[in-house]
Amino acid sequence: MAYSEADIRRVVEATDLVALVGESVALKRVGRRYAGLCPFHAENTPSFSVNGPDGVYYCFGCHAKGDAITFVREHQRVGFAEAVELLAARAGIRLEVVEMQREVRDSRQRLYRAYDLMCQQYREDLDDPARGGRGRGYLLERGISLEAMKTFQLGYAHPSRSPQLQRLGLSSKEWVDGGLGYVAESGECVDHMRGRVIFPIRDGSGRVVAFGGRILPEELERLAGKAAKYKNSGDSPIYHKRRILFNLDKARSEIVKLDSVVVCEGYTDVIGLWQIGVRHVVATCGTAFSEEHLDVLRRFTRNVILMFDADKAGQNAAERLWEFEERYGMQLSVAVLEDGMDPADAARMNPEGVAEALKKVVPMTRFRLQRLVESQHTDTPEGRAATARAAIELIGRHPNPLVRSEYLAWIADVTGYSVGELWGQLRPRGRPRKGTPAQTVAESDRPSLEALRLLVHEPEEVGEVVVRELFRDPVHQRMAAMLAGVGSKPKGREKIDASGDEEVKELYYRLANNPSEMEGIDVVATLVIREAGYELGRTVREIKLKGAAGGFAEVAGNVSKVKLQLQALSADRSNLDICGQLISWLVERRQAALVVPIESGAGN
Repeated sequence: MAYSEADIRRVVEATDLVALVGESVALKRVGRRYAGLCPFHAENTPSFSVNGPDGVYYCFGCHAKGDAITFVREHQRVGFAEAVELLAARAGIRLEVVEMQREVRDSRQRLYRAYDLMCQQYREDLDDPARGGRGRGYLLERGISLEAMKTFQLGYAHPSRSPQLQRLGLSSKEWVDGGLGYVAESGECVDHMRGRVIFPIRDGSGRVVAFGGRILPEELERLAGKAAKYKNSGDSPIYHKRRILFNLDKARSEIVKLDSVVVCEGYTDVIGLWQIGVRHVVATCGTAFSEEHLDVLRRFTRNVILMFDADKAGQNAAERLWEFEERYGMQLSVAVLEDGMDPADAARMNPEGVAEALKKVVPMTRFRLQRLVESQHTDTPEGRAATARAAIELIGRHPNPLVRSEYLAWIADVTGYSVGELWGQLRPRGRPRKGTPAQTVAESDRPSLEALRLLVHEPEEVGEVVVRELFRDPVHQRMAAMLAGVGSKPKGREKIDASGDEEVKELYYRLANNPSEMEGIDVVATLVIREAGYELGRTVREIKLKGAAGGFAEVAGNVSKVKLQLQALSADRSNLDICGQLISWLVERRQAALVVPIESGAGN
């Protein structure tokens, strides 16, 4: 279902977020907001904040954030439309369905039906005593039982079977665009999966939307090895492989129950683990594990266990996932299997080892550091120095300073160096240039944060004066630019949510749940004095280097005037006229410079 923006806005505005959250979380009033234990992660001290007037929440522990619709989606684990419907029913609002274009809607329905019919056909071929013998034999050899074949609705695409488009209700274009096959030069429609055992891929509601196929060994030999062992359906109007995980429809309840999920690379890995009782398991569908997958899984759990073979776990889920781990408040770990076996083989040959590996999962950073140490020679001074350098480089890329500190201590024990010696060599990822604090400007710059907080809570009053050019940190700049002229808090939140900028979104919801107690004019004046003073110093240096000629004559003439204005504003921060004049000058100077320098202003 699709609903109008107006109806969705009515539902959100009609929902008392404090009352909604209070149905499942014990909330206590703290100033102008409410606080309680976060429903999305385990904690003993309340870090979950609800801002009732603005209708948003934020957890300072796991960084969960959103509005009433997001809360229902995350807490009850439902889709967007269902969340809107639940809230509408709660508020007594009748929703008007906005129909998709009939042609698009009907085509999608035909694809769903076609995939379901193809799944049945593959299943019939696998069950057929004559036609499915080779497919069943291969699956049984891989340790997949007849019961599992039925549970997962596995099938076999017999090479002699030709698709009947009339029976499927598809045009040849829909056959191709839907990812089911291609049209040969002869005009015959050819199934992508022929000659393969079939693994149906389902969406969250259990509908078949794609297939994974493993070619049989004899068919691969017949083709002289020119075919890929595995073939996966491509994206289509009903399937987006970077957003779907194999078996999530069956595993979701167990994932929630155990508050963790095991992620594998292959369909047979999932089935093998399922057969030995590991039911909270999913697999990617022919793609690398990515940010999109984390975004899907975080609705069910914050604990993700990667169970690839040992080498791939270190290579494929390395530092590119650290950023996402922090962003989504997730904990990534690795389950290390003996002898580098894949999960399917381990489940068949050593189920006790699988259980042991799941009991002894290793955080991703520690896993990489352990493998690094194991690959080095630490029995000589040169070897220990090389190990320390490599470990420091690895640790420095982690975005969390507390994690960096803990692992430095561990490396100190391994190499014999002191923590102080190692710390002196550490260059954390994204560290500001020499002479500035190690903490990022986005976290420590109080004047900028207070001005942005004001912009979040009072956009009508300050939207014209809290402008992008007042900030030097790129995240702050982007937030100010997005909120420029929005006119109201709901419109501002909608713009932030639609931006796709997770850094800005994170900062927005944090500020939205912590209103400022400071006077607005004092906040703006403080930031203007600091930034105008900084820009004045930069301007004076430019004049000394380039002289008053070359377009700088007018700028040089304004220096004395700006100095006097700064003195006046410092003496009287309520002087709106002077504050406005300084903002105009600052905007002009920084736009003329084209690129605003990214330096810390926290120490001014």
